[in-house]
Amino acid sequence: MGHVHRSTLEINMDQIKFEDAPTGAETRTGVSVRIARIAKGYSLEDLAIATGLTEAEILAVEDGLTVDAHHVQRIEHALS
Repeated sequence: MGHVHRSTLEINMDQIKFEDAPTGAETRTGVSVRIARIAKGYSLEDLAIATGLTEAEILAVEDGLTVDAHHVQRIEHALS
């Protein structure tokens, strides 16, 4: 039989940066955008066409990864 090689991964928590994690406000904005999009019956593709944004840009807002004011404004306009 083959040998099983196990390795240990050591993580220094001081080296982990959380600056890219969504804030509460970013998450709430994203959830609101997703709910509004679904309530209007828009797919990601539909909203991308309506806003001129990419599906990835819309997902970034919905996932709370970015709250680019220009993107949010375009999304709000399309969903209003």
